Amino acid sequence: MKSNVSKIKETKATQCFSFEVVMLVHIIADNEATAKTQLDDKGGIVTKREVKLVNTSTLYGEEKE
Repeated sequence: MKSNVSKIKETKATQCFSFEVVMLVHIIADNEATAKTQLDDKGGIVTKREVKLVNTSTLYGEEKE
């Protein structure tokens, strides 16, 4: 007997990864105000970066066990 039921497309899980990032950034500038503006606008020289995964959540699809 032929079935009229079509298979639903399988979905791939999409996840959200949350990281805590601690960085040491150097800015070369004439004063603190200029350094802050440069940091906000262009960034700086990263000399140290520590990354820690804090949380993972499935947003779409099913979690596989």
